[in-house]
Amino acid sequence: MIGKRIAAEIKPKFLRIGGYWYPRGGIPIDLFRQTGRLPKDVWVPDQGVAPYRGRG
Repeated sequence: MIGKRIAAEIKPKFLRIGGYWYPRGGIPIDLFRQTGRLPKDVWVPDQGVAPYRGRG
């Protein structure tokens, strides 16, 4: 909902939002929203989030 509201207000050509949480209990919450296509001249770095490996 937040990503939709931001995109509606500022009308960007490209928007990417990511949120990653590891709360107690070991169940991750991953939020990701992207609008539009990545422009050819824009570099987007890796988000640096390790894959979830489940309970160990």
